[in-house]
Amino acid sequence: MKIADTRRKVSLVLGSGGARGITQIGVVQRVEELGMEIEEVVGCSIGALVGAAYACDKLTELGSWMCKLTKAQVFKLMDFSNPRYGLFKGTRVLNTLQEVFDDVLIEDLSTLYTAVATDLRREEEVLFRTGSIYSAIRASIAIPGVFTGVSVDDRFLVDGGVLNPVPVNHVVNKENIVIAVNLDGIPLKDNGHIPKLNPVALLQESYYAMRRRLSTLMLSQYQPDYIVTVPHNSAGIWDFHRSSELIDMGYALAQEALKEIEGV
Repeated sequence: MKIADTRRKVSLVLGSGGARGITQIGVVQRVEELGMEIEEVVGCSIGALVGAAYACDKLTELGSWMCKLTKAQVFKLMDFSNPRYGLFKGTRVLNTLQEVFDDVLIEDLSTLYTAVATDLRREEEVLFRTGSIYSAIRASIAIPGVFTGVSVDDRFLVDGGVLNPVPVNHVVNKENIVIAVNLDGIPLKDNGHIPKLNPVALLQESYYAMRRRLSTLMLSQYQPDYIVTVPHNSAGIWDFHRSSELIDMGYALAQEALKEIEGV
């Protein structure tokens, strides 16, 4: 077995990937079902949001809220911005999240929490381990061109997944069982054939391929104990109306990936 001792504490790394990240709620459900204690959460983008809900002991509430969303309700959450800076402001999303959990100081949480953003000016990662958890989420989810970036002092912060889609390198408690969720798995039914694409779709597929390689390199270098891999084309970036299905998918994928833990 990969884990030969009786460790029961987990450091959970939650990746970026839009609505695919809702699968991570199902992963947490399976980890807890196995009797493990999630002592630390590291997340970027949607992973920062799911991780924050867990750290605030509101993950069940987040899942319930997500499962009620329709396509129309998802669209209503989009507050359009000046397109020069990003399509959406992101303020309405965070304001609505107050129905699920309150803003708190990260340092007051009982779970060690890290949100990862990207400073585009310096081209480096920025870690949030103190301060407002909503500020951390807002910076970490700022997908370039979609949500407006966040200016803090002389930094310009965007989605943490730009430089690091699965931030396993920022785990603090490395003595724990480290479980990483990679939302950039090989697409389902991928036969290696590149279909005919228009220029925009070709650019998008090239970006996805780059993300997959970046995730693979990060996981190879830092080698978490277990990896739950979610196929890249399992959901589109805005498919939050499929949350119930995605949570179940995450649970099933975790059940397979973590089967060695049973009986530990």
